[in-house]
Amino acid sequence: MKEISFFIKIIVNLLAFTIVGTLFKGVHIDGLFTLIAISVLFGILNAFIKPFLIIITIPITAFTFGIFYLFINGFMVWLTSFLISGFTIRNFATAFWAAIFLSFTSWLIEMILLKRHE
Repeated sequence: MKEISFFIKIIVNLLAFTIVGTLFKGVHIDGLFTLIAISVLFGILNAFIKPFLIIITIPITAFTFGIFYLFINGFMVWLTSFLISGFTIRNFATAFWAAIFLSFTSWLIEMILLKRHE
């Protein structure tokens, strides 16, 4: 698979968070500026914080056969909502399910974008 530039990843996050914010009742995004800030911060956190979390949680992730990785994704969404005031998530369970849907939606959007650029 081709590497996606950081800018394209931000656009993918923007589209995916738009869909998540529309479909999940426990997720509230104030407006376009907040959506852009969420997309940029989420991309930065996934680039710098998430690899560190993955490394330090290798034992529990291996013990749970990778299931714990889903909790890391949920934590990243929750952390983003904690750091941006216009982005609220009702609870961690909502963040967990939103992260799963966000991952699937991002993957789908990336496949569509990569298919068009080949």
